[in-house]
Amino acid sequence: MTPPTDELRDLWQSDPGGAAVSPLELLHQLEQRTRNFEGTIRRRDLRETIAGVLVAAFFAWHAILAGDSLSRIACVWIAGCGVWVIFYLRRYSRASRNPAPEQTLAAYRQALRDKYDRQIRLLKSAKYWYVLPFWIGLMLIATASLEHGASTTRFLLTAIWFTAANALVWWLNEVKGVRNLRAKRAELAALTGDEGESK
Repeated sequence: MTPPTDELRDLWQSDPGGAAVSPLELLHQLEQRTRNFEGTIRRRDLRETIAGVLVAAFFAWHAILAGDSLSRIACVWIAGCGVWVIFYLRRYSRASRNPAPEQTLAAYRQALRDKYDRQIRLLKSAKYWYVLPFWIGLMLIATASLEHGASTTRFLLTAIWFTAANALVWWLNEVKGVRNLRAKRAELAALTGDEGESK
């Protein structure tokens, strides 16, 4: 591993409590944070993959059984959304590279910070590639219910329920999820003494 410069070493050996942290200890902490973060992302992607497979299978089956064109289109659309989410997350994960431990501490820190930033961008864009497509499909299902004799009141209640559920998914991703990632990113900045990046 290339040794850090004297200035960088001084920066990383100081923290708000005044306790010295050696470059090797800091690298160990960064590696641990990277492993934890990667584990969290892998578990999330696995959950979404399983959910996507179940959604695709369930709605593909209902598309076969659908008695009218609009219901069939809605079911095919949602089944496609399940497949799309799997594809998008796997493609996004492959584009993200793990920081190599043999890098300098500065490069390793930057690589980890970039990983946080990529996930923040992913969650902030979830309303386009995740929430909106599913909402469209669900609204098609609600509209198809009118052709099966559902009342306007029932249609409106169903549409409100679908919209509220999708709004919750949006909030969990873009508000809560992004807030948590920014907090982790700020912890990283505090750990490495980069106060300007913690804001």
